[in-house]
Amino acid sequence: MSPFNPVMTHCLLTKQFIVIHYLMGLLLFVSAASAAYPTAPQVSAQTFPAAELTQNESEWLLAHPKIRVAFDDSLPPYSFVDKNGQFKGIAVDIMNELSKKLGISLQIYPKTAAEQRVDIIATMVDLPDRRQWFNFTHPYLTKSLVIMAHKSDTTITDRDHLSGKKVAFVDGFEFSAQITKKNPAVKPYTVPSMLACLKAVERKKADACITFSGTAQYLQREYRLDDLQFAGFYERNTADESMAVRKDWPMLTAILQKGLDSISESEMNAIYFKWMPPGIQMPGVQPRPSVSKNSTLAAWWQHNTPDWLKLLAPLLALIGFFVYWRLKPQRTAQAAPYEESPSQNLKQLQIDFERMILKRTTELNNSERKFRNLVENSNKDYFFYQRDRRGSMTYVSPSVAFVLGYDPGNFAANFRRYLTNNPANRRLETILESSSQGIPAPPYQLEFLDSENRRRWLEIADAPVYDEYGNCIGVDGLAFDITQRKQEEEKLIWLSFHDELTGLANRRMLTDRICQAIALSSRSCMPFAVLYLHVDKFRTLIDEMGHAAGDYALKHVAKMLVDTLRESDTAASLGDGEFALLLPDTDVNASATVAQKLIRNLRDPIIFGKKSVNLEVTIGISLYPRHGSNPGMLLQYADASMHYAKKQRLSYSVVADA
Repeated sequence: MSPFNPVMTHCLLTKQFIVIHYLMGLLLFVSAASAAYPTAPQVSAQTFPAAELTQNESEWLLAHPKIRVAFDDSLPPYSFVDKNGQFKGIAVDIMNELSKKLGISLQIYPKTAAEQRVDIIATMVDLPDRRQWFNFTHPYLTKSLVIMAHKSDTTITDRDHLSGKKVAFVDGFEFSAQITKKNPAVKPYTVPSMLACLKAVERKKADACITFSGTAQYLQREYRLDDLQFAGFYERNTADESMAVRKDWPMLTAILQKGLDSISESEMNAIYFKWMPPGIQMPGVQPRPSVSKNSTLAAWWQHNTPDWLKLLAPLLALIGFFVYWRLKPQRTAQAAPYEESPSQNLKQLQIDFERMILKRTTELNNSERKFRNLVENSNKDYFFYQRDRRGSMTYVSPSVAFVLGYDPGNFAANFRRYLTNNPANRRLETILESSSQGIPAPPYQLEFLDSENRRRWLEIADAPVYDEYGNCIGVDGLAFDITQRKQEEEKLIWLSFHDELTGLANRRMLTDRICQAIALSSRSCMPFAVLYLHVDKFRTLIDEMGHAAGDYALKHVAKMLVDTLRESDTAASLGDGEFALLLPDTDVNASATVAQKLIRNLRDPIIFGKKSVNLEVTIGISLYPRHGSNPGMLLQYADASMHYAKKQRLSYSVVADA
């Protein structure tokens, strides 16, 4: 170890003081020269580089010369309406900056004007449930909720101390409902505005006010609310605000993002510091996550330093470095072993970076493997697919073989060929066109033919996929096999209009058909007939041979009716051995002829088991419009005619018992 030399140390210190005095004198000379020769005044209108747009993006802007944008009108300093009715604030200035860089004309509306259809909402948090209506830029504003208390109150320092306190907040804001939900013990004190919230605390009508940090700072400064203090954060980074763009304009999202990216840090700082001066910023109020003190100092130097001093600065820096290098004392040999060399630091950084890359790569591979296993091993009820913007399938999961019996590659190439001629399939091309533009479609149903030529119903759920610029590049979708559910639905619909045992129409369908016949007859002036048919001794048959024999007899009668009637006629089962027939364009003579034919055909015995059964029927007839003007009257008259025929021991009758 070299011995301590006080004489050498004194000499070195003396030289350093001389250099310091020399540099101070040089700076004083520079300052005096600056005062003697003032620089030209700064031009307020700065020229900023415009965002670089593609030809398609430029053409899109030409086709949309005016764009409507909505702002919050009561959230200073982010966006608000001033005393003159003009929109002001950080978000407004940023949007104006984008207007200059992109060359677009903006029409401004208040965010609360729900009747106005706007193209952009200037500040909105990107949430999953909002993505079906909007595309979002990257966040450009970050807001934190803070607790403001009276200066005399030292009991509140964080959100846990709000229990039992009267807490003021603005009614109707998104975060308002969460306050009472997360802190049920607080006593809510709702106010109409952020300013009223702060004034309520200053006048001790409330113990605390929950508001945004920037809003609290701005209002406290503008309205001289000196009796308030920052008590603590309620929630950091509560809202990462993006620009929300209407879903059918993905091109505009990409254009706005390019505009935001073209705003430099110094430009963004100038906007922020205009509304929130850096010297008195509240905790948690930051212009932008990427802005540092160095960039702020650089912005100050760039805008406030004379041009001649900027030219002289490198020379001064060179002189200072030379003097420092010449006077720097030699380090002792003992200190060397404890210092890491730059090469060692660089090597360690390289190792850490490689470890981080390896970790992230492993995580991505694991995530991809989990997703792939989920897709590849999905069950036989659904399959996953991907389509490009042209509507062509680029991927189909293997489970399509379980659902439809096709090879994935075969189905991807030929899925249109496997569509049936069902009218429900006609809307597919419209859906494909909309999805290629990034417009989401609600779940829809298509009918396909499977590999065995059977009809299969699929329910499709699509979701547009976007690139980093917000442009739609395709669709991810799931196709669920709903054939069984569809068959059950169709059966339920069929049962609501048919008799399950005989397959004939029920009373509901018969009534509907009679209504249609009345409307048609009113135009054509042609009559029609309604026949009421009863199987005689049907109850006796069931009592002697059982319900199985009764069901067999009803099916036999139903088949005989269908075989005898025309396709335009309707046969209905009314239960308990009774049937009804609707015969369009039929007069009294034609209806009597049909009744006689039915009675003759049904006289042939039927065999059930080892027994022969003879069926006999009695028929009553009513005619429109002679015997009634609605389905109820016509059926009632035909029933009365049937009972009159039984009483008179006739096979049929057109006359009812008077």
